Amino acid sequence: MKILVTGGAGYIGSNMTRMLVSRGHEPIVLDTLEFGHREAIPPSVPLVVGNVGDKAVVEKIFRDHDISGVLHFAGYLQVEESVRFPIKYMHNNVIAPIVLLEAMKEAGVKRIIFSSTAAVYGNPQTVPIPENHGKAPVSPYGLSKWMFEELLRVYDRSFGIKSISLRYFNAAGASLDGAHGEVHVPETHVIPLACLAALGSSKGFGIYGTDYQTPDGTALRDFIHIEDLCEAHILTLEALANGHATDVYNVGTGDGVSVQQVVDAVKKESGSDFEAKLADRRPGDPAILVSDPTRLKKEFGWEPKHSAISSIVSSALKWHRSHPKGYT
Repeated sequence: MKILVTGGAGYIGSNMTRMLVSRGHEPIVLDTLEFGHREAIPPSVPLVVGNVGDKAVVEKIFRDHDISGVLHFAGYLQVEESVRFPIKYMHNNVIAPIVLLEAMKEAGVKRIIFSSTAAVYGNPQTVPIPENHGKAPVSPYGLSKWMFEELLRVYDRSFGIKSISLRYFNAAGASLDGAHGEVHVPETHVIPLACLAALGSSKGFGIYGTDYQTPDGTALRDFIHIEDLCEAHILTLEALANGHATDVYNVGTGDGVSVQQVVDAVKKESGSDFEAKLADRRPGDPAILVSDPTRLKKEFGWEPKHSAISSIVSSALKWHRSHPKGYT
């Protein structure tokens, strides 16, 4: 299948693009390169530099390529920034992609996988969190993702565009071959930040919040290896091609790992006893986000194979050691 991958030069999107190629699909990448990296995309894959909200750019892609489906990764993702600039997130994550949906409708493309987030749940009332848990996002980022999920349901009811929204918990790690890893500017994710601190490539590392109602007082998260996450996209994309209905699924392991446990794992794997400074909580960060991935496992036979925290950290350290300046 020819697949349009929006945000395909970013961390998850570029790993997804490589997996699509390896499985015999033909991806076309649309990315602004605001945060993505041209070097992360296989040379054989067409890259269109542009925004999903640019009508002319998006419509030309559908005219020039016989697109069978869309993997939509493009979007802003910093929780703390979304609290300070909520309208920026609403525009980029909700309003701009309407142009993409309209272009899909006009081109007759009826399948889309959406990169959603566990942040739609807010502070959970039950753990692990099932998909039917109430939605009460505590950040504009989480709200923007939930709003687009609901918009996809509207496009199904009104225009027959089928979607599967995958609610990621914490994507992490690097490709198993060590060729592609996590690079954000600025970097805000805990595992790459801890790895950079361990390798002496950053000025310090902070643990934000030590007074949560968790076993060690630090926030609890469900980390999913990038390869396992991409495999979930392959399975759900193929399901849509075979007539699967619009739906949402959690993508996580079901196991919680605290920020302190991440620090301990990085110290053990790296052999570096770097300093972890204690700081106040960040706005918009829930205490616990741990998935119930039962439905994804039962319906698609999906199983995380590389998501033990030691495996995730080991792959991330391998990437950062071999790419001390990222893709530059």
